[in-house]
Amino acid sequence: MSRNFSPFFERYGWPAGKGTLPFCIGHRGASGHLRENTLEAFRLASELGAEMWELDTQLTKDGIVVVSHDDHLERVFGVDRHVSQMTAAELAALEGVNVPTFEAVAALARDLGAGLYIELKAPGTGIRCWQHLRQMDQRFACLGSFDTAQVRELRDAGCDFPLSVLVRVGHDPHARGDEAGADILHLCWERAGERPQDLVTTDLMRKAFGDGREIVLWHEERLDILRDIMLLPVLGICTDLPDLMRPVVGEERLG
Repeated sequence: MSRNFSPFFERYGWPAGKGTLPFCIGHRGASGHLRENTLEAFRLASELGAEMWELDTQLTKDGIVVVSHDDHLERVFGVDRHVSQMTAAELAALEGVNVPTFEAVAALARDLGAGLYIELKAPGTGIRCWQHLRQMDQRFACLGSFDTAQVRELRDAGCDFPLSVLVRVGHDPHARGDEAGADILHLCWERAGERPQDLVTTDLMRKAFGDGREIVLWHEERLDILRDIMLLPVLGICTDLPDLMRPVVGEERLG
């Protein structure tokens, strides 16, 4: 099965001829090499050949969108504080904590020509991210969430960027796509056994494409599985290790 992505790119103003499809989407940046969701990890992802960066959004007490998977800083930074309970200035002042603002990550992406694959965590971040991207005319971006309500909020507000719904194992991706009003089905099936690629069936893809939707696949770091899913007609694949998808670039960069 083949797939022509040109109509999707034209519809959303994504750059034509950008890299190789499926896109390599650095999961929280090059998080297999550097601390996740940091400017350093995002920069490295591009250096290793990733066309896009997957990132997560949280909201500070004073309404600033920052890039962090967790509201609680303990897992990543060993600090017993919550993003949502601090102002952006207080967060920035924490020693040993480097949580960037969304605006800073978006600016770096513009400088490096990288796309943004934005996973909305905290409610209220979607509209803010969309407004900033529109203001900066930064078209190479996608917004999505496991929370269908957050995706639907953007759809109902007239968001002119592609919207993604993240789908857990055991959930019907097509029903989730309908509920969210999504343009992309992001199948988060990395834990679905030893061969999750077998779940991405021809029937599933045919149904998604027939509904006018593209597919993005889970973050994958197992080389044999990655080789299989790179042959599928999907828009992108997330990975903690972009150098697995783009080995020539990765080998040159990592030496």
